[in-house]
Amino acid sequence: GDVDCPGSYDYEVVYRCVPGLTFEIARTGMMTYQVQQQFTAAVKWLEMRGASGITGDCGFMMAFQPLARDVASVPVFMSPMLQCPMVSVAFDYYDRIMVLTADGKNLKDQKEVFLAHCGFDVDDARFLIVGCQDVPGYNAAAKGEKVNVEKVTPFICELVRGHLDKCPDIRSILLECTELPPYADSLRMATGLPVWDAITCADFFISARKDNPRFGLNQWQNDWDGVVKEYTLGQNLTPDERSQAKHIK
Repeated sequence: GDVDCPGSYDYEVVYRCVPGLTFEIARTGMMTYQVQQQFTAAVKWLEMRGASGITGDCGFMMAFQPLARDVASVPVFMSPMLQCPMVSVAFDYYDRIMVLTADGKNLKDQKEVFLAHCGFDVDDARFLIVGCQDVPGYNAAAKGEKVNVEKVTPFICELVRGHLDKCPDIRSILLECTELPPYADSLRMATGLPVWDAITCADFFISARKDNPRFGLNQWQNDWDGVVKEYTLGQNLTPDERSQAKHIK
């Protein structure tokens, strides 16, 4: 379920690290000129490798949606929050949507970014923002450490069910943080509600490029062999680029 794991998708994916782009930069939405150049180069590299769509591995990368969109000619969906407008119009105006995020305060700090680039207003009463910052074990994500998904899952479900008890008008859940998709299935089972996340966002855009075997013209694309190519952070960088990447040892 992790966006950084090739096995999370039923199609081939390719990764490209952006040297110098840290979580703190994504959280503030402000790049240095050097990081911006690296980001632009990464988008171009992915497209040259044949990517049918380009996404990011942090929900706060919504701030970089305009830059990526200007560079790329394929669909760009930097954050799962791009699904907000579509999800919101699928329900009655008085139905509510829970937005689960790693830290509620950090999401609200990005208010202007989300409003400008995907029409999501953090002050809209339709959206209930729920932060996971106090969920036991989940703070490892903020530290860049591995989260014990099996241990954390019951606490995530308990958090969500608690809010559903208080707000029975919630009709769906959107997972903003790209570390949250591993809990999507458990939340679907525990709540009976539809859950959108970074994986459903990627699936939506890629589905528009895939052959539909059930009708229409078939076999006009080569079938994917299903082989998942493992990825190691920074493996597609030059030695000089690797030296600029702060989290590569």
